[in-house]
Amino acid sequence: MTDKKISIIVPAYNVENYVGECIESLIAQTYKNLEVIIVDDGSKDNTGKIIDQYAEKDKRILVVHQKNGGLPHARNTGLQYASGDYIMFLDSDDWLDMNCCEIVLNKIQSFDADLLFFEYSKEYKNKTVKMKTYGQKELKFDLTGVKEFFLYDMRTITAWGKIYKSEIIGNQRYNESMKTAEDVDFNFRVYKKTKRALYIDDNLLHYRILENSAIHGFDPKIDDKLSNVIDSLYEWAQEDFEHMEAYYSFVAIAYILICQNKICSNPGLNFLKKVSEISRIGENSSYKKLFDNIDKVKIPKSRKLIVWLGKRRFYFCIAIIVNMKLKNEDRA
Repeated sequence: MTDKKISIIVPAYNVENYVGECIESLIAQTYKNLEVIIVDDGSKDNTGKIIDQYAEKDKRILVVHQKNGGLPHARNTGLQYASGDYIMFLDSDDWLDMNCCEIVLNKIQSFDADLLFFEYSKEYKNKTVKMKTYGQKELKFDLTGVKEFFLYDMRTITAWGKIYKSEIIGNQRYNESMKTAEDVDFNFRVYKKTKRALYIDDNLLHYRILENSAIHGFDPKIDDKLSNVIDSLYEWAQEDFEHMEAYYSFVAIAYILICQNKICSNPGLNFLKKVSEISRIGENSSYKKLFDNIDKVKIPKSRKLIVWLGKRRFYFCIAIIVNMKLKNEDRA
């Protein structure tokens, strides 16, 4: 077994009910050469006290207490302290299978990859749903760009569910001015340096679905948040067409997310009003560019259908499809 060190960065804020399970899963890892960096981002509950107690018992745990600065700032703090050969990010309300680190380290080294994606399970209150992003056991990417990472699922642009070789992160840091989708900006820059990547379909991470999570409900500010991210990425993506394909793939994801957000909006809003809200999304210049380029860009058929319907202004059809998808996820 290799002696390479893995640094696991865990930002924590007001998670006293969940952080213990997260830390327990790291302490129990079958691979032991770990550095667990927990950044208490100004928690107002007992989170800080709980993680301090774990740090006293396990010397591999480093705790940093700081004033609340938001998730990007907390992750940057973790990167500042990280000394491992490989880096992973884990949210403080999630947890890993006990053999996760052992599996991903063996795989990433066997392929000499810069980055490895692994699967996750959605953990609802009363059920577990195992995700399969690519529908294949294993995929290897030899590439110099980022396009293929963005062509399948939103999870490919999250911080979690990955192990990075430290050298491809280098001095890259999260943009702390971004209030949402900061992972997109960060990973765009990291993927630019990625030469070899690997995907495995092992469900090694458990992603807790909280009832009050903005990701799974209505966020009234998501339109502006995503628009800001899209605008900030556009100039970067214009460097070559390969980056533009990745850019438009993300814009397609953003368009679908905002459509979903409109359907999840105020329960008092009737269905036709929600259709009307979806119709207004396409007035954004970024989505108009997406509609104009949809035939030139390779994105998955399921995503392309929603965008194609938006281009044709079949908003009622979009609303029905999105509504059915959300209901199926609730029943899954």
